[in-house]
Amino acid sequence: MRNTMKLVSGTVLVSLLMLSVLATGLASAERGEISVDDAYQRLQERPNEITLLDSRVASTYNSEHIPGAINIPVKELESRLDELDPSKEIIVYCQVGGSSAIAADILVQNGFDDVYTITGGINAWKEEYPTTLVSPSPTVLEGAIAAPAFTLTSAEGTTFSLSDFRGKVVVLTLILTTCHLCQEEMAELAYLRETYPEVIVISVSIDPLETDENLRSFKEAYNADWLFARDTDDLTHRYQGYVLATPTVVVITPQGYISFRRVNVVHREELSSIVESAYREEGELIPSPTPAPDSGIPGFEAGAVLMCFSFLVGLRWLGKRSRR
Repeated sequence: MRNTMKLVSGTVLVSLLMLSVLATGLASAERGEISVDDAYQRLQERPNEITLLDSRVASTYNSEHIPGAINIPVKELESRLDELDPSKEIIVYCQVGGSSAIAADILVQNGFDDVYTITGGINAWKEEYPTTLVSPSPTVLEGAIAAPAFTLTSAEGTTFSLSDFRGKVVVLTLILTTCHLCQEEMAELAYLRETYPEVIVISVSIDPLETDENLRSFKEAYNADWLFARDTDDLTHRYQGYVLATPTVVVITPQGYISFRRVNVVHREELSSIVESAYREEGELIPSPTPAPDSGIPGFEAGAVLMCFSFLVGLRWLGKRSRR
């Protein structure tokens, strides 16, 4: 009996020890956060033991990144984990820290133990250390529509202008807080902000009776972390024309051209694709570099009208002659 009790006690003790070790391992599998100075020092001292991961979209990475970084956009990370060595320390960064935190959490959840993010992202890095600028600004084709300038005051009282965001993709939405489609669009914009934290999102109420207090309440209700403002600079007519409908979604390229405009809800998958095109200074409202070939014969429409007219005149003449 005593032997049996000892065996049971020993088994329980071993089980508890195993659980303790497992719990310790799970607890330690959390992402850390390091300063740019700490990241720089680690990369200098142990470059072969560290993977520096840029979690931004490819077009942003191509325009500027930290030397030595590889690029896997956060939305592609789970399908590309096999490209990373789990035995190495991984330092993740993005523009300011939003998508890198999401990327780091994905890594930890998938068994990567030594994961860190850089506080402040590449914006903080380039204040202290060099980056790599590897591609010139894209050329915008003749006929592209320049986004009308505007200056607004946010619901919190901060004044901002479109020109403040030169070099970034801007998603402008014209809304009514009572519009159910506008409310639906909020979820799509929230997803966009999580995936592309460097994109500037601005929601502008076109209701002339709108108040800042109501806008703040609306913003809080949807956990929105982007700019909200009343239309005090006539965006209604300059961006909507005479079609006063909401939501109107407008995407503006880094060089300040309108690449997309639609009066309707734009869902997250399409919105992400549209943003990617905007980074390349492309979009359905930007002219194609190679015009579509004209399948018609030049002057065919006018010629066809003339032939029909001649045919009708001939029929009328024959009718008159037969009556004689």
